Amino acid sequence: MIPVLFTIGSFNVYAFGFFLALAFLLSTFIIWKFARDELKEEEYLDAFLYTSVFALFSARAAYILFHFDEFGANFLRYIVVRETPGLSLLGGLLGGFLFLFFFARGRKYHFLHILDLFSLAFCFALLFAKIGEQLGGAGFGKETTFPISIGIAGIQGRHHPVELYQAGILFFCGIFLLFLYRKIQRDKWPYGLVFSVFAFVLALSIFVLEFLTVNPVYLYGLNMRQITALIGVVVLLRPLYKRVRSVFLLQKEKHI
Repeated sequence: MIPVLFTIGSFNVYAFGFFLALAFLLSTFIIWKFARDELKEEEYLDAFLYTSVFALFSARAAYILFHFDEFGANFLRYIVVRETPGLSLLGGLLGGFLFLFFFARGRKYHFLHILDLFSLAFCFALLFAKIGEQLGGAGFGKETTFPISIGIAGIQGRHHPVELYQAGILFFCGIFLLFLYRKIQRDKWPYGLVFSVFAFVLALSIFVLEFLTVNPVYLYGLNMRQITALIGVVVLLRPLYKRVRSVFLLQKEKHI
């Protein structure tokens, strides 16, 4: 872990905050890059800013709720992220999705289109956020002798860098989503495909990687994050299948 990346005078630059800032800058650039030619750039940037803030707030609130024993009634610990880092991925995604839905509905945007674009941006944002979480020490996995492992201050042994594993998955997923989004724009594939792939891969990766984490609360061998992720995988199978099937039908028509 490297919670403090570097120091400028008496000012410490914390890994979690630094990579969170990088995540926001990169995702904002992606929104600007892909929205400027066909969408109202300033409106979509505003939508992304509001959605990001709301997602960040809900991610922090959900993390505090599920780790309340670590925070108690100390309000300062809620907001001083550098001292008590941690965000709930599922809480942030759910909060961001709900806010974006009502925002798009109120502004009469094409919801699936904006959802695809934001999914692409959020994939890369999460990649950097996960690296920041790992360096900041917000999460670690079970003890292991696996070559890829990390040491935790005050805890014996080496542990799985679960956040780093997920960052790797998000990297390859993001590259694929970039290709997919361009194909949708060029070949008029159905909107919603990028979101369906992103959400499915994310839910599946959470379900699998949770087997490597330390969680004291289990139900039938699964923790609550796994149960939630498994529900997400099952729910997403149908829309993912429908959109992939639509793509195959479109490609088939082109070759007739």
